[in-house]
Amino acid sequence: MKKFIISLICLSTSMAAIAQSDLLYNPENRAYFGARISLDITSAAGGNEEYSNGAGFSFGAIYNIPLYMNLYFEPGLSIFYNTIDEDIPEAANGDTIDGSVRNFGFRVPLSVGYHFDFTDNMQFTVFTGPQINLSLKATEHIGKDSYSIFGDHGFNHIDLQWGIGVGLSHGRYYASISGGIGLTKARDFNLFGYNDSFRRNNLSIMLGYNF
Repeated sequence: MKKFIISLICLSTSMAAIAQSDLLYNPENRAYFGARISLDITSAAGGNEEYSNGAGFSFGAIYNIPLYMNLYFEPGLSIFYNTIDEDIPEAANGDTIDGSVRNFGFRVPLSVGYHFDFTDNMQFTVFTGPQINLSLKATEHIGKDSYSIFGDHGFNHIDLQWGIGVGLSHGRYYASISGGIGLTKARDFNLFGYNDSFRRNNLSIMLGYNF
């Protein structure tokens, strides 16, 4: 019995030491700004079979705010340019016409995360939270023609995603991979039974620098 009690005391002491270590709670946590740039792969979730993944990018800044222990809140603002490819059937001969949806605007992530400080210079982070897309321009390009798809063509100026990802910091340098899952429709267009609606999903590979 004594050995069992001693073991429990040792385990409790070890757990307390771990909880107080920098791994889970770094007393030197501070707020900071960071610059971010990413490569984006975008898909039209729930869209018709004509759509396929398209490439894009974003760049902007974040502000990391410590909350409790190594928990943090990180709002950000970035400029994005995303594309979604299209292969549009041509009724006359069964061939397809190359097309794309191209979208430019601002992205506002509101992430909550936790970082694990393995060394003074290395952190592993997990994060999640909503992100808002504020679209300033959305065009559809079919062959040599292009036109805005706001308004009657159903593209929304605002759509919402839920982001989740992991990151790694080494010194002031940062890298992450994350996904944005569409919660609301980016395009909502239905005409005479033809449905051209979709939600926006993103996969982002990001690099950054923390100041």
